[in-house]
Parts: sequence; C-alpha cells; structure tokens
Amino acid sequence: MPEPSVSFPLRHVSTPNPTELGRKHWRELDVELPSVCVRHGAPGTWTFKAHLMSRPHLPYDDLSWPRKLLHGFLRPMAQWKRKEKRRSRRIWVKKTQWAACLSCRQYRSRRRVVSLALIVPAALTITGPLLPLTDRMPEGSQPLLLFPGLVLAIAAVKSMSTIWELTGARIPEAGTEVVVRNPHPGFAREAITLGARQLPERVDPVRWWVRREAL
Repeated sequence: MPEPSVSFPLRHVSTPNPTELGRKHWRELDVELPSVCVRHGAPGTWTFKAHLMSRPHLPYDDLSWPRKLLHGFLRPMAQWKRKEKRRSRRIWVKKTQWAACLSCRQYRSRRRVVSLALIVPAALTITGPLLPLTDRMPEGSQPLLLFPGLVLAIAAVKSMSTIWELTGARIPEAGTEVVVRNPHPGFAREAITLGARQLPERVDPVRWWVRREAL
C-alpha cells in the first residue's frame, strides 16, 4: 500500500536585483527538507541538489498517441508554439537539497554504470559506417547498423537514474508547493514536523506511458 504524499510550501524567490531571476516563475522552498532518505527513511549519508520544474498541462496532452502523431505531421510548426506556451507557464524550483542513504547512492551508481556500458556500444554501432573496420562488410549493409545503435542509445537513456526516482517530487501547475509522492513513513513524519502538509489521498507512482496529469 503506497504511503500518503506530503507537500512542501513554496514562496517567490526574493532577490535585491530582479534581473538575476531571468524568469518570473522561480520559487524556493519555504521549509527545510528532512534529513532522511525519501525512499528508505534512513539517515542521509550524502546530499544532492535537484532543480525541479512543473509541466503545465495543455489540451494537446489529452490527445491519444495516434492523434498526437497525426497532429505533429499536419501541423509541425505547432510544436514550437506548445513549447513556448509551456515555458511561459512553467514553475522553477532551484537548488533543492535532498538527503539520500547509502542504498540510494549505490543504486544511482549502478544505473550510471549500466548506462555507460550501453552508451559505448551504441556510439560504436551508430558511427560504425564511418569506421575502416566496416569496409569488409557487404555493400549496403552498413546503414543497417544505425537501427541497433538507436535501440542501445534509447536503452542507455532509460537506464539513467532520474530525480523522480530518488525524490518522488512533482510541482503542481499552480506552483504553490512541491509534492513528494509515496515517501517512506520516516520521511513523511519528519517532513510534517518541519512544516510540510500531509495529503489525505493515497496515490500510486505515475508511469511514464500514462503520465498525462498537470504535474
């Protein structure tokens, strides 16, 4: 059973020089983050900084994948307008300091090793047609190396550990809080004592293929 989520309030970034902001949608945490790990609730043995940002919801997000592909084919320039619209409404939270335990650090290191092990053969496969060793291959078969190279490159990107996996943090479109989904009970208890708010509903982690909400 997933644990209740907790939310940390945000405030506008205060600075004596407004030109330092560059964006009017920058926020910062109004309370401190717990000193324990989000995933395991263990005391943090190391810390890392994370830059968080919201993903504003657009009507395009509610379309099915076939309609999105058709829309992109018929209106290719609309993609740049959507990016600009998201960017103008996006909320940024800079340099949040998160605690992590030894298990999280080992997990992150393993994922990086796997990604590196996949990136090297992917690069060699994609650039294979340019190497002298492929001159002995049958004519016309060299471009076929591009397909397995792309598969390895995609696998390398997917195997990288993400901020979401280590923090479970999301910023709602309103930009008033940082929501940490399904934290360890130890993290949630300390967060509440520091001023965080416990959300009443229980939520499941959102998979990348169904992530269509406004967070």
